[in-house]
Amino acid sequence: MTSNEIPDFAPERPTIDVVAGVLRDDHHRVLLSQRPTGGHLPGLWEFPGGKIEPDESPVDALARELDEELGVRIGPSRPLVTIRHEYAEKIVRLRLFEIHSFEGEPSGAEGQPIRWIAPLELDPAQMPPADRPLIRLLDLDPHYSISPSPQSFESPARFIDAWRQCLDAGFRLIRLRPAPGERVPAEVIDAVDRMTRERGARWIASGELEQCYGWPAHGIHLRAGQMVQLDRRPWPAERLVIASCHDLEETRIADSVGADLVTLSPVAETSGPHADSPLGWEAFERVVAFSPLPVLALGGVRPDDWSRSRSAGAFGVAGIRAFGWR
Repeated sequence: MTSNEIPDFAPERPTIDVVAGVLRDDHHRVLLSQRPTGGHLPGLWEFPGGKIEPDESPVDALARELDEELGVRIGPSRPLVTIRHEYAEKIVRLRLFEIHSFEGEPSGAEGQPIRWIAPLELDPAQMPPADRPLIRLLDLDPHYSISPSPQSFESPARFIDAWRQCLDAGFRLIRLRPAPGERVPAEVIDAVDRMTRERGARWIASGELEQCYGWPAHGIHLRAGQMVQLDRRPWPAERLVIASCHDLEETRIADSVGADLVTLSPVAETSGPHADSPLGWEAFERVVAFSPLPVLALGGVRPDDWSRSRSAGAFGVAGIRAFGWR
């Protein structure tokens, strides 16, 4: 059995399939509902939703739950991500949807308190563990652009111009990926940081950790080899931690060191160290179904594979050449 094959046996704990929705108001705040006293995780705040009944589709369950719980009728929606969380007494598989529109004024139809809150003000400690990984996704670009090595360009100025073109193309989550041992000039870091922040985008550092720690990046991307050498989260909570994974076991290691999300690769045929063993979309979906963290598809995928990735339960897609780099 390979590390991407899922054991075919019934878990000792029951698996509960639930669905939840992200509703936003005119101020881009999201709606939370408080869990009732006397039940599981009483008093915590969560994205509204509930259990999927037998023979009920997730979309139908979402419409029913939000009508019963909030008194609203939802319009079009789309999958945002699927998360699996193991509690001591049960396993929860949570499907989160982005709600594009709804009719009615939300209220606690079952007597539960509700509140609107800005994504940046969400407190993970006040939310169920299954909901916590979802917080970082609410204002994150699901298209993760990965740069070629800066030294592969004719000059630092050419690389800076290429980074600007990537931002111009609309990408808002970009990884700076130096070659092994490459030292990136300070002028490149200064320009990248300034341009990215001016566009309201985020950039992610990668490479030698000692070099990354000195950069003002919004987050860090760990290679699998770096990840397995850690015993704790390498950066503070306000910065993103993304990890490279190639199988289910590595997604669990990423979770153990406090990563926020992972890339899973290669999905399709591509070049690179794992090019001879692409997962394929079917195996990719199986791994995503058991991953404790949100997943980005990487390797042989394009930006327009985003909807296919979402259908598989992943958050988005990642790549280099097709993602704003020419």
